[in-house]
Amino acid sequence: MRFRYRAVAVEDGWLALHLVNTTQFSAMVIAERLESLSGLDVAYSVRESHRNAHVPIMLVAERITARIRDMVESGVIDCCVDQAAETGSFLFEFNSMCGAHAERAWSALESDVARVLSTARGTYKAVFAASTTDEPLDARLLAETADAVVEAVKNGRVTAVMRALQTHDDYTFVHSLSVSAVLAFFGREIGIRDGDLGVMAQAGFAHDFGKRVMPHAILYKPGLLDTAQMVVIRRHAQAAGEILRRSEGIPAEVINVAERHHERLNGTGYPNGLTGAEIDDLSMVAAVGDVFSALIDNRCYKPRYAPQEALRMLRDMAGPHLEPHHVAKFIEVMNDTGFAAWMAPPLDEGVPGE
Repeated sequence: MRFRYRAVAVEDGWLALHLVNTTQFSAMVIAERLESLSGLDVAYSVRESHRNAHVPIMLVAERITARIRDMVESGVIDCCVDQAAETGSFLFEFNSMCGAHAERAWSALESDVARVLSTARGTYKAVFAASTTDEPLDARLLAETADAVVEAVKNGRVTAVMRALQTHDDYTFVHSLSVSAVLAFFGREIGIRDGDLGVMAQAGFAHDFGKRVMPHAILYKPGLLDTAQMVVIRRHAQAAGEILRRSEGIPAEVINVAERHHERLNGTGYPNGLTGAEIDDLSMVAAVGDVFSALIDNRCYKPRYAPQEALRMLRDMAGPHLEPHHVAKFIEVMNDTGFAAWMAPPLDEGVPGE
């Protein structure tokens, strides 16, 4: 959590209540068993507080009892996880809870901005509701998301969309929409026509759909992946291709990007170790946008890089890994338009407590 939040941890229930009444938090994780006061009682007190009555609360319980289920049902707590849950599952639930809280605030945004976010989120949820590669997606949902992104780019509203997006904690969703936006924006700046901009936006949003089959223990692991876990996570590119190929009406270019966005010019990429001209042009462009967005993202295993540092790292990857012409043009567009700074998340999101 430390890469996104400033965390405060206390073990005493009465001290927790003092903090609840004196400090504004963004989210809370409360253990059922605390010293001197039950975590359940702390949760009830939070809902009665002035400062933090509406913050999302996750309860970590010894076991899920009828009382705890009633607390979830009545809104005293937003979700509950077993204290034996492994880290990846815990972080997934925490991010989902905070993401849902952020989504509720979208209704207060200007309608065009809210429409992009809600359309994209609806598509994402529909895709990630399945956990295998067998379930196809509705191509119309992907097209609607891409159309909304392109419209925001054309109307100069993509900045507002990106800023609102950064309050969301589901970083696979955030990354997908960010790559969609950056590809559509870059494409428009270099003169790509509207129909092809839609394809670029679709490719950006769909490129990581294969992560729906990835275990939470790996996808949300806060440390470096070991060799076996790297083998698993690298399957997401092939899985994305399988999902999209099973879905009628998906452009071939979108499927190519899903399968090839981790391929590298010198053949060191995956899943097929393609080299040079074996990688199509859009996939090479998408690889640049994907890397840039990943670098400026906060992840559970790394902090974000500042936009200019991310662009410098892109420049260093040009040649052996990324196509040099695309990298140079991308950096030029990002610097000339200021778009790189728009994509960066805020430095300080608040203070969740535990």
